[in-house]
Amino acid sequence: MNPQLQILIALQDILSLIREAKDPSQKRALGRMGFKMTNLEALEQTRENLEDQLSPAIRSQYARAKKRYGRIVAPVINGICYGCFVKIPSAIDTAEDRNQTLYRCENCGMFLFWVEK
Repeated sequence: MNPQLQILIALQDILSLIREAKDPSQKRALGRMGFKMTNLEALEQTRENLEDQLSPAIRSQYARAKKRYGRIVAPVINGICYGCFVKIPSAIDTAEDRNQTLYRCENCGMFLFWVEK
């Protein structure tokens, strides 16, 4: 998998954790399940470290996608972008190196990763 794509997927997970940690109702629900969301600073630091690993061009695109959608990557399953539910062009969907190359959905602009069958 493309290293920049791996960072983007990790960033999306970290951003979700940060949102949950800041939401009082989510925080209570997670606390009832035994999760302690007490180290928000560590999550923010991890997010910053991961963002620093992105190339400048990708970081700019990431910032726009994050601001617009809140999510930055979307899986492609059976040729469908699960960010906007639009079919991906078959030339891209059938490419051998599709997870080695960084693709964005032509419709919603999210970065794409393929779930292998």
